[in-house]
Amino acid sequence: MAKNFSIAIDGPVGVGKGTLAVALAKKFNALYVYTGGMYRALALACLEEGVSLHNEEKVLDALSKSSIELKVDETGTRVYLNGKEVSNEIFLPEVSNAVPIVATFKKIRKKMVLEQKKIVRRSNRTVIEGRDIATDVVPHADLKIYLTADVRVRAERRYKQLTKRGIKTTFEEVLKDTEKRDKMDMEREASPLIVPKDAYVLDTTNLTIDETVDRVMDKLREKGIV
Repeated sequence: MAKNFSIAIDGPVGVGKGTLAVALAKKFNALYVYTGGMYRALALACLEEGVSLHNEEKVLDALSKSSIELKVDETGTRVYLNGKEVSNEIFLPEVSNAVPIVATFKKIRKKMVLEQKKIVRRSNRTVIEGRDIATDVVPHADLKIYLTADVRVRAERRYKQLTKRGIKTTFEEVLKDTEKRDKMDMEREASPLIVPKDAYVLDTTNLTIDETVDRVMDKLREKGIV
């Protein structure tokens, strides 16, 4: 196995990026970086402080005043905002609706990317997932993965995750939100959802997580990374 490596995972909402990332990080004892949690924590901070979500400078000021930390334990990555764990709160519907708005700002993404690069540089082995990872954060990743899946399958996965977290919603609401997020992610100006030209594209519609991991392991072996 290569001493140092980085794996970048991208794809639309609900496709299983986090589940795959956690599985790979555990398998290789690698650092897992959940970039989406950072944007969600920022959105939560803005909502708690009553910051106008459509004012880039005010959102940037909120980011400057906030402490956002990612900590890994046996259950996965925990997200902390100003010293308080908010791993469940960041998945509340109002936060999910705010994330695509604050994440469109170029200044916000620039500052977040700089912080994410610092995190990656501190680790020999990194599995990092989220938007613009393969293009901006780790453009020279040893393996770039782009996951895709049918929108209804993705909505069902999200619905189950939210229900498990105790968040009350319906499948129809989650499906509508997933379709809305897809449209916003693909059409936004800053870091739109695209497939990196050198990415390994994997459709997980009919795959279990174990099958998905097996496919990625085959690709890692093919590239001589493991």
